[in-house]
Amino acid sequence: MQEPILKAVAMPPKVFWAPMIPSIVNIAVQSVFICMWIASGKNPIFFIATIVLAHLGIVIYGVKEPHLSNMMQASGPMLSPSKNVYRSRGNKLAP
Repeated sequence: MQEPILKAVAMPPKVFWAPMIPSIVNIAVQSVFICMWIASGKNPIFFIATIVLAHLGIVIYGVKEPHLSNMMQASGPMLSPSKNVYRSRGNKLAP
């Protein structure tokens, strides 16, 4: 029995050909730097090139790994080390 493939799983959301979450993080970080650069009285035209280059890098990595957004969301809870019930090497998710 064939099951239909859901579009959300097969084709994750993209912003200008890049995975959604990394591109939003890129714009947020770049915006903070642009605001600080403008506050110091300098011309922010330099940051247009950095935004484009960083987005191009995300696009290239996103082509290789299209589910990058889901991987970033899944790695969040795993960044903190787990506590093992028994003394052993590495992190065990179950006792």
